[in-house]
Amino acid sequence: MTDVKKDKHTLIHTEAEARRLYTPPPAGFHGMVGLEVEMPLYRPGAAKPEIPPPAAMAAMHKLLKEAGYDAQLEPAGVLEYASPPVKVEDAAKLVAQAREDIAAFEKVIGDHGYARAPFAIMPTTTPQDALDNKVSRERLEAALAVLNEVYPPGLSNVPLLTTGVQTSFSPKSDAELFRMAYRGYALTPLIVAAMNSSSGYAANDDVRRDDVHLRTKYYEDYGTAGGISAAFLKAANPEQFIRNHIHEVFDNPMFFAYCEDGSLMRSTKDNVLTFRKLVDMGMNTLTNYELAETFLYNDIKIANVRDAEGQVVGKRVEIRAADSGLHQPASTLLLTAALIPDGATAAKFDRLLKDYGFTGNPVADAGLLKAARKSAVEHNGRFMDVAFGTGRLRDFAADVAGLVVSHYERDRGVQAEVSKLAEVLLSGNSDAKLNVAKYPTLVDVTRELQATTVKLLLKSPGLAPKNAA
Repeated sequence: MTDVKKDKHTLIHTEAEARRLYTPPPAGFHGMVGLEVEMPLYRPGAAKPEIPPPAAMAAMHKLLKEAGYDAQLEPAGVLEYASPPVKVEDAAKLVAQAREDIAAFEKVIGDHGYARAPFAIMPTTTPQDALDNKVSRERLEAALAVLNEVYPPGLSNVPLLTTGVQTSFSPKSDAELFRMAYRGYALTPLIVAAMNSSSGYAANDDVRRDDVHLRTKYYEDYGTAGGISAAFLKAANPEQFIRNHIHEVFDNPMFFAYCEDGSLMRSTKDNVLTFRKLVDMGMNTLTNYELAETFLYNDIKIANVRDAEGQVVGKRVEIRAADSGLHQPASTLLLTAALIPDGATAAKFDRLLKDYGFTGNPVADAGLLKAARKSAVEHNGRFMDVAFGTGRLRDFAADVAGLVVSHYERDRGVQAEVSKLAEVLLSGNSDAKLNVAKYPTLVDVTRELQATTVKLLLKSPGLAPKNAA
């Protein structure tokens, strides 16, 4: 969950007043890209893999922070790597840097007796396992309490069990923000299908789930705060998108809000907080507005750009649909950096989308956008062999592969990563599709994880004792 500063006491009374928050960032922040990678961790257990307890997570986090990495702790058994932002034209260099940085994370992880999972959802970890090993924080405890009381059963699986890869882009104008959001939503079905890292199992349940993209389905229980933003689908131009988005922030359910003294006020089943309600309560601070925006979990998210001191200087676009996994950080970064921000390749991508029936106007394309997402998420075992716009996703993926290979043809340092991405796009063989034959039962994936972890740990010197906290 994104942190916000509690000390912003400026009041926002109306949606019109909030509009000033959506100015483009200063010139020095234009055209930047960043990468975030969530890494689920595990080690051999008595009967199945086990995730790290809070003390082990804290120890790894401390070492990485002291070494200068932007490491964060997710709710349970997950370390997050965040790259420094770089210019979009340096995305290939960021791929190479992230490769080295993630290797440093893996070294610390291995030295503590754990390994990085190849899946977005650890198949053997139950919600109770995650709760028993959660890194307790005030915000997390409040959020879990509200999820369990207010939302559909099982929605807490999103923070407790799932992991992803995100890229973010800072626009130079409202118009580019709108175009990037459109490209992001149009690309989401392919991201879901190509970056799918599911083993076929979740929550230690032996029932195989190859009919849907499970992580994305979990998010749909957020209702209008998940999936494709209604604010986007009702917008025909940048100004409409921003104003619709602000309206959505005002009315979106909040897990909690901050009181003047910094304490938390939780939503309850009988009183679900929104920023609009906070206006009537005198709690309509900039802190709570920024907090309300973080409770939108759409596939494409509008988020804050911050300077080196942590002050908000504008807005950025987050691309959120990719699973975590071993190739997914590089693949997601290469794919989105080529196609999302304005540039020559993005212009070719816009023309390609028109070949599949997408006009570039969300209002006109709402039906196609929703249908394409639904086909990729509810693929019924067909994975990438589903409809996309007026054509097929497999054909679209092959067309995108050509754009991506051409975009990075001069970047010799990342050709192995480009080749891996192209292979997935051209073959349709996502990790999840290959895992159908590889792991026919939960016993198979459990056995593989236990054995693979042992092999990894035997190669890593200076490990902490297995029973270390």
